Amino acid sequence: MNVTLRLVFSITLFSTTALSAVAAEPPEAPGRGEIEAILAKAPKVEAKELKQLNIVLLADVKDHGENEHDYPLWQKRWELLLAGSGQSGEKQANMFGPAVGDADVSKGAANVTVTTAWHWLSEEQFAEADVIVAFCYLRWNEERFEQMRKYLEKGGGLVPVHPASWPDSKHFVKAAELLGVGGYKLFRHGPMNMKITEPEHPICLGLATSIHFYDETYWPPVPGIDTQKVRVLATSDEKVNKDSDKIAPQPVLWTYEYGKGRIFGCQPGHYTWTFDDPYFRILLLRGTAWAAGESPYRFDELVLRDARLAD
Repeated sequence: MNVTLRLVFSITLFSTTALSAVAAEPPEAPGRGEIEAILAKAPKVEAKELKQLNIVLLADVKDHGENEHDYPLWQKRWELLLAGSGQSGEKQANMFGPAVGDADVSKGAANVTVTTAWHWLSEEQFAEADVIVAFCYLRWNEERFEQMRKYLEKGGGLVPVHPASWPDSKHFVKAAELLGVGGYKLFRHGPMNMKITEPEHPICLGLATSIHFYDETYWPPVPGIDTQKVRVLATSDEKVNKDSDKIAPQPVLWTYEYGKGRIFGCQPGHYTWTFDDPYFRILLLRGTAWAAGESPYRFDELVLRDARLAD
């Protein structure tokens, strides 16, 4: 599917009830050349510039249906994608469908160590992590807020993916102080027309202004985001409430800084196929590198490995 057909997408907003009756399936995959053209616009990262990077992948028990919220599978497959077969026993990095069979997937990225955490991080992991990528609901309490606060103040990076950005409602305000976004009121499964609002941000380099996914959106942020501190990189147009015909742009990607730490917020990630989408890979991998204080393009070489492509 060429870039024009993929990006010229007219979105219809459905209620959650209506969408539940529609079988979810992945959108058409882009062509390899389409993605390679985007990646070619990024400055090359020299191997000699790469410091040793310690990444923690935080997951929890799967809590949704088939191809939804599969935290354990993501943790295993992305350990392979990031660190290679030297650290992972997995044979494929794609999460949806059979193995793509990319021989390069076993290589991982240079100078990367991945550790996995279950439910929460150990004190040792907090001490050693350069960046934490969390794909699961985060069960906050006072002790955990304090651990994360200290970690970020010292310069750690954090990437909350999908449900990691929606805590228990009693923690909305404190979570917003650390993550930039505290929680939400509504959700919707279905087509998402992601609009890039900060094309000049290095994470978004080379991307078109509109990208189509089939995933889940959350909105509106509660409490409202502080636009002086939170930089919204992308939005999705959503109904202001279930019974309204009025729509408004809602944040789905953002950056935020706390102390010396960096946060890249990534709202999509409901379905397994989203993690195989090369557009999503570009955003999440660059956001992870950015949160770690590295060149955002450090992991661009991983984008196409075992990705969903039309050719």
